[in-house]
Amino acid sequence: MENSPHSYIAFEGAEAFAREQGLETVDNSYFITEDNIGMLKLAKEANTILFDYRIPDTCSALAGADNHKNGMVMNGLPISIYAPETVGCAVVDSNGFCASATSTGGLMNKMTGRIGDSPLIGSGTYACDVCAVSCTGEGEAIIRSTLARDVAAVMEYKGLPLQEAVDYCVKERLDEGFAGLIAVSNTGEVAYGFNCTGMFRGCATEDGFMEVGIWE
Repeated sequence: MENSPHSYIAFEGAEAFAREQGLETVDNSYFITEDNIGMLKLAKEANTILFDYRIPDTCSALAGADNHKNGMVMNGLPISIYAPETVGCAVVDSNGFCASATSTGGLMNKMTGRIGDSPLIGSGTYACDVCAVSCTGEGEAIIRSTLARDVAAVMEYKGLPLQEAVDYCVKERLDEGFAGLIAVSNTGEVAYGFNCTGMFRGCATEDGFMEVGIWE
């Protein structure tokens, strides 16, 4: 975006700009897989919208029924089927500059034109001179609460440290949806929060410290 005067470009314009900048692009058919076709068929038959990892019992073969019986389970589902989900990153450099980025696993059988929280600055992704935040979970709930921006706002206006701001927003700002987030402050503090059973997360610093977690 340093080669553009804009903060946000979407749809065909974004793809054209990416190609102009030399980024690799692929046809949409690249993202169509046998597993996704099967899950979409089940979602349509059930007339429902699904997170792409929330595979119905009738599709247990896709998820791996043995894993569900014998492996670790999170939020009622085998951990092995969470692979397609959100990938988010929040970073701070030695000068205190913060940045974040968020991809998404998306929804299965959503309406054409639906936009989730991940690309919406202030909802699923946000960074400023105070902190950087990346969210995951039920997009509509994250959008309604402008969750990522609210973490920064609570730090700015209430003077709370990062972890307290995260805890406040997850508890007070989220309504009926399940979601979580990772965040870093401009001083290097790392925080996370979620209101579901678990959330995959990890942390690494330039001095070699590394940590991963799933549960609270």
